[in-house]
Amino acid sequence: MQKKLFLRVLAIGFLTLLLLIPLAMIRGVVAERQGLQSQVENTIAQNLAGPQRLAGPLLMVDYVIREETIVTDARGHETKQFVERQRHAVFTPENLAIDATTAIDTRHKGLYKALVYETNASLAATFKIPAHLGLEADKRAFRIGKAWLVFGLADVRGLRATPTFLWGKQPLVIANGSRSEALGDGMHGEIGVLDFRDAHDYDATLKLDFAGTRALSVAPLGKTTVMNMKASWPHPNFGGRFLPQSHKSDATGFTARWEISHLASKNGALVMQGATGGDAEFQKKRELSTLETFDVSFVEPVNIYLQAERAVKYGILFIVLTFAAFFLFEILKDLRIHPLQYALVGAALALFFLLLVSLSEHLPFLRAYLIAATACVVLIGYYLAHVLGGWRRGAAFALKLALLYAVLYSLLLSEDNALMLGSLLLFAALATFMILTRRIDWYRLGGENAVPNTGA
Repeated sequence: MQKKLFLRVLAIGFLTLLLLIPLAMIRGVVAERQGLQSQVENTIAQNLAGPQRLAGPLLMVDYVIREETIVTDARGHETKQFVERQRHAVFTPENLAIDATTAIDTRHKGLYKALVYETNASLAATFKIPAHLGLEADKRAFRIGKAWLVFGLADVRGLRATPTFLWGKQPLVIANGSRSEALGDGMHGEIGVLDFRDAHDYDATLKLDFAGTRALSVAPLGKTTVMNMKASWPHPNFGGRFLPQSHKSDATGFTARWEISHLASKNGALVMQGATGGDAEFQKKRELSTLETFDVSFVEPVNIYLQAERAVKYGILFIVLTFAAFFLFEILKDLRIHPLQYALVGAALALFFLLLVSLSEHLPFLRAYLIAATACVVLIGYYLAHVLGGWRRGAAFALKLALLYAVLYSLLLSEDNALMLGSLLLFAALATFMILTRRIDWYRLGGENAVPNTGA
């Protein structure tokens, strides 16, 4: 390879590396705007309510046990004494049915926005309580106190009205606090003293209207938990430990149904074990545990900053492929392109990504992409028509660049297939370069015309 050719390739490589600087700066702009978007979401969550988690209801019954203890005095004499200790029994629902209807809204702050939701939830629970709370096996004297219906809500600031708790047909007065470390924040209603001398079945109904942001989670605490949800958002993201048995989505929203057995969850153990004892080690472990949930996140179908960030990652690929096409044109057509002209076209390619970010903050992403891509294709096509000595050549390069932008948009839409599509694009570019240059004698290529190889 002659010295001139080597220096030209070296200059093109240097320009390619140099253009990484504006691409990195654009990625910094995208990261900064994405950070501002997250700040707005957090601010709205702080002012309204954060992601919500429903947990419960549970039936909690206070009782006092009378235990016999051995006390040793200073002389070593042992005496028996009876000490009363406060305990509480916790019961999960036998069956828990939840119906929720969710409406999605958008809150704006300047250029940025956040999704918020308002949910109307109705919960129906059935409790099966054994005689004497099932504590007869302890053979200890005990006295049953008040019973409480407790419920966990992650952020009570989101309540839109006073919830309704019914114990059978009896309305309960609701107070703050769930009275349970496992449930976290929430509320409770005092039932009073019940007759637990015999086994009973009890029904409870809860109705609440609350707001939240980003996601709604539910901790299944019934032996059988069934939830039906309907929301006016067509792009749900289901997560957590349990996925819905069925769900449907269309342009107006989605419906989903979960049905979960207590055998598939550790939640019952977290809220019940240790409730009747003073095991400090268990209490410590319980504080470190979290309830298992199934979640619904309300996500934007196109996150403009995430899409823009992914697009910028392909910026160097755009530049390399364009410079390779220029270099191939130089070789085949014996038309020299100055390194400054390489740099100007590379700068236009880099500027596309900044245009994309700025326009997408005001327009739908597809429209912003089309405007930015069209502007860059027209500019580069017009410029190359003069650089390459003809409108036909400039239009041909512009058409190829437009196809490249179309491929990039396909990569952005097909996240699961992005690696495959990108590798196929690179292979196609390399194959084209190899086929078109297969007859070139690189040893004799330099300042003079290329001399084709006489081989097949």
